[in-house]
Amino acid sequence: MLGQSGDMRRFLLAAAAVSLAAPAAAQADPQSEARSAVGACVSAIADGAPVPDQIKGDFVEIRREREPATCTVTVTSGEPAAIRAGVLDALAKRKERFSPAKTRWDPGAFASREAFCNMPAGRSFNVVVSTAKPGEPLVLTATVLETKERDARCDRDQGLQKPPAG
Repeated sequence: MLGQSGDMRRFLLAAAAVSLAAPAAAQADPQSEARSAVGACVSAIADGAPVPDQIKGDFVEIRREREPATCTVTVTSGEPAAIRAGVLDALAKRKERFSPAKTRWDPGAFASREAFCNMPAGRSFNVVVSTAKPGEPLVLTATVLETKERDARCDRDQGLQKPPAG
């Protein structure tokens, strides 16, 4: 039996990773896969959870990079608003208490691009969520990263931001 909460968390994350990599189950859906994957990515970056560098599910892919330490979820199926809702649900359940940054981002080719920041205390995490317009093959991407210092755009409106080219 797993006795410590850290052991339980690692077990649950491993189970989530296996479910993403397993063959399609009858109840698999893009929204729940996206929610689980974002939860796993935040746990990987914030808690050091053992999430592999790449996991490919039916509708979702996770890619981890070590330098800089990021974890990106890519969703290729589902209704964009529903997928976004699942991702925001995953962020809302985290102890870091993510909330939208005060500064807005230019969505570019996406329907929306949003940054979420954890509450200011200790370490600083950001999650950038880009949601596609309906009918696009790439439905959503969410990238989790830790920054050395809290991004000022989390707390102050610094005008519409454009992502770096490339």
